[in-house]
Amino acid sequence: MLAFANSVGGDTVRIKLTTMLLAVAMLPALGHAQTVNICDRTPQVRDEIMRAIGANDCATVTVRQLAAVDVLCFGQYDNTADIPCHLSYDRDPLVALKPGDFAGLTGLQYLYLDANQLASLPADVFNGLAGLVSLGLGGNQLANLPQGVFNGLTGLQYLYLHNNQLTALPEGAFAGLTSLQWLTLSNNQLTTLPAGAFDGLTNLTLLYLDGNNLTALPEGVFDDLTSLLYLNMFNNRLTALPAGVFDSLASLLELELGANQLVSLPAGVFDNLANLGELKLSQNQLTSLPAGVFDSLTRLRHLRLAHNQLTALPAGVFDGLTGL
Repeated sequence: MLAFANSVGGDTVRIKLTTMLLAVAMLPALGHAQTVNICDRTPQVRDEIMRAIGANDCATVTVRQLAAVDVLCFGQYDNTADIPCHLSYDRDPLVALKPGDFAGLTGLQYLYLDANQLASLPADVFNGLAGLVSLGLGGNQLANLPQGVFNGLTGLQYLYLHNNQLTALPEGAFAGLTSLQWLTLSNNQLTTLPAGAFDGLTNLTLLYLDGNNLTALPEGVFDDLTSLLYLNMFNNRLTALPAGVFDSLASLLELELGANQLVSLPAGVFDNLANLGELKLSQNQLTSLPAGVFDSLTRLRHLRLAHNQLTALPAGVFDGLTGL
């Protein structure tokens, strides 16, 4: 620049420098104006992106347009659905996704893939969606989840995996989802849960595990769920509960254990559930109850014990349940 300045007049230097500064200032805008060819993406994904941004040519979508998309819906929804989707319209169901289908959608907050025919997911299909708040995958045919498929979704608050065919969860399936509040795994085919399946989910408030084939729970499986308000394990095959399995759930308001195969309850299993308002134990095989099993449940309003095999009850077993 010094050599250049010495070879021309001062006015010329100022004009040149101003031009250069303007060019540098325009670089971000030029980057946003860069076009992206999305024509090779899964057709339904391509078409929904184009609909969302109002584009007619899949080869000339801009980076700025992709980044501005905040909602994508691929299920059949109506205007009563509690999700920010448009009215349902006819489209072929999704049967597969490609890696990179959602690339560039850095502003995406709501992604609903429910009620399709997805049997699997690419391991990196959600890469780059750090701002995603809600992810709907319910009502598909998923039999497994790739290791790390949800990695990087640090802002995710709602994850819907109900009504699939999941038989197992990978180790650390939900690791890093520190913002997660709702997790639905209802109506799958889970027989076990990995140790530490829910580790780190300290903001989780609702967990649905009903309608699976769980026969046992790992020790400490709920230990990190200190914010949990609702836990549903209805209609599984649980025969026993680990001692202390609910000890960390001091915030819990409702616990659903009906329609399992429980034959007994550990002494003190509900001792730390001082805020519990509803406890459902119907349709099990309980033959007896531990003495004082409900003593700590001073806020309990509803207790269901129907359809068990109880022949006797400990003296005073309901004495502390003043709210019933």
